[in-house]
Amino acid sequence: MVSGCPRCASPPAAGEANCRLCLAWDAIDAAFPAFVYEGTARKLVHALKYARQRSVVPHMAARMAGPAQLPAIDAAFAVPLHPARFRRRGFNQARHLLQALAWPEPEGRLRRIRNTRSQVGLNPGDRRANVAEAFAYAGPPLNGLSVAVIDDVITTGATVNECARILRVNGAASVSVVSFARAKHTPRPPEAPIED
Repeated sequence: MVSGCPRCASPPAAGEANCRLCLAWDAIDAAFPAFVYEGTARKLVHALKYARQRSVVPHMAARMAGPAQLPAIDAAFAVPLHPARFRRRGFNQARHLLQALAWPEPEGRLRRIRNTRSQVGLNPGDRRANVAEAFAYAGPPLNGLSVAVIDDVITTGATVNECARILRVNGAASVSVVSFARAKHTPRPPEAPIED
């Protein structure tokens, strides 16, 4: 697992004493990425998301499963795609990772109800605004449950934080994020876009 910030696991940035990437998180208890988003980890994410090589899913999920610090999970949700994006891409990589993890899935469903623009190239504030109120939960209350949100990559955490916020509104007692990779912490917004 990635080590760094005790809350978001972002690798430390040179010259910064405090992590600022998770300061805006108001609904996530902790993040558990398996790798920093670089090298082989980046290639695997691209192979799945853009080359549609689903054969990498079991390998990625095996690295995501069971971090020692992860609390017991009562229910897990994949970050959903809007139906329009799902039709274009043909699959939801986060959903495939969740299925390979075989963690408990609830009766309820987390849905993306607003077709947001891609997060690629947006700064952290614009990312948060882009996904605000983009998700909804339908199903029985999650009262007192410890919940996980699954995604392939955490960049600023704007998307997973918004998912977590909706799950908390619907009763989740705690929300952890489990991902295959975590984008590097940079002292300023990256010049090159990081994938959505």
